[in-house]
Amino acid sequence: MVDPALESPSCADRRAALTSLARTGAAVLAAWVGTGAAQTSPPAHPAPAAPKGPALAFELITPAEARRDLEVRPKNEPPDLPEVRTRSLPGGSPVFAIRVLAPTSQAAVRAPLRIELVFDTPPGARVVPSTFRVLYGVLKIDLTDRLRRFSTISERGVVVDQAVVPDGLHRLFLQVADDKGNVAEQELRLRVGVTS
Repeated sequence: MVDPALESPSCADRRAALTSLARTGAAVLAAWVGTGAAQTSPPAHPAPAAPKGPALAFELITPAEARRDLEVRPKNEPPDLPEVRTRSLPGGSPVFAIRVLAPTSQAAVRAPLRIELVFDTPPGARVVPSTFRVLYGVLKIDLTDRLRRFSTISERGVVVDQAVVPDGLHRLFLQVADDKGNVAEQELRLRVGVTS
C-alpha cells in the first residue's frame, strides 16, 4: 500500500523528476562506456583534454586549511616564493617528471584558477593515474579525493578548472608513479590574489 502523502502532486512531481534524472544518468553512462572512454589508453606526452561542459567552481583549499598552514609555516620563510622544484624520487628516472602548464608563472593569479599538468614519462613506461596525489602545505593535508571529483586525470596529465583557493601563498605537492615503479614529484607554488 502506498502512503497517501507520497501520492500528493508535489511528491509525484519529485518522483517523476528523480526517475527522469536516473534514466538520463544511465544513458550517459552507457554512452560513455560504449565509446570506449572507460578503457582508453592515451599517448603519454600530449596535454590532457579539458573536462567537457562548464566546470563547477569547487573549494580546493578551504580557508581553515589555509589558516592552519599559515600558523605552522616557519616564521623565517621568505615572503616571495622561490622557483618551483621538480624531482624524481629514489628509483625514479630523471626523465620522469610532472610539468606545470598552468598557472604559467609565479605571478599572482585569481581564483577560481585552472591547474594543468603534463606527465613526462620515460620511453616504454605508462603513468598509473590512480597513483596521483596532491598534498597541501607544511602539514601535507591530502587533497587528492577532493581534486579527483572535479578534475580530469589521465596517463597524460591532469586538468583542474575552477579551483577556489583563498588569497595568499600556497604550496601543493604533486606526486605520481608509473608502471615501472618510477615516482615523480612536483612542488607547485601558488600566489593567489596577492599583488605585493
